[in-house]
Amino acid sequence: MKDTLRHLMELQDIDDQLAIIESKKGSLPQRVEKLETSADELSTELTEAESTLAEYQKELHGIEGSLMDGREKLKKYQDQLYLVTTNREYDALTNEIETVKTDMEEQEERQLILEGEIEDISSRIDTLKTDSGKLSDDLNKNRTELSDKTAETEATQSDLEAKRGELVKGISQRYLRKYERILKARRQAVVKVQRDACGGCHKHLSPQRLFEIRQMDALIECENCGRILVYVEKKED
Repeated sequence: MKDTLRHLMELQDIDDQLAIIESKKGSLPQRVEKLETSADELSTELTEAESTLAEYQKELHGIEGSLMDGREKLKKYQDQLYLVTTNREYDALTNEIETVKTDMEEQEERQLILEGEIEDISSRIDTLKTDSGKLSDDLNKNRTELSDKTAETEATQSDLEAKRGELVKGISQRYLRKYERILKARRQAVVKVQRDACGGCHKHLSPQRLFEIRQMDALIECENCGRILVYVEKKED
């Protein structure tokens, strides 16, 4: 058990150093992640807007061509009115003219709607592009800052993580799971006895409890905070 407790103490020391390294990065990792998510969402919205704009422009182009054909038909039918010789032919041409006019009126209404939609979505695309540019600059700035901070500690962090990987191999899964559970809840799983009290919550320990902890032959948790208690002899000056 003494070896297990020593290993857990070493593991805690490594995790403390890794926590310090992470704290130096501050909220940058979360900020970069949030900016990346926003950039992806903005990019998707911009792509969809541009796709919709292209569809509207294509439809508008088709309507403009159809209206041009309609005008030609109207001119043709109106010219033919002067050539008809019977009422039946006159009525047939008149019906054709009304049909073309009705169709053109519907298309002109749709044309006005599309022109308004195109104007709105074009304005929206301009705004999205501006926002995307600003977001991209902000993201690159934060990425660079995070990269610089990571580079400062990369070697140390890599070395600590390698040591941690080797260390956990020598710790029973039972005790390792307990350690990880307490670490997640308390941020520090193993604490030293300080002035006859728990080094984590400062709960005073009874003489009997202190004696048991000092033996280092059992895994003893603080009755108040649940941290693993260890005793380290003070070094003489």
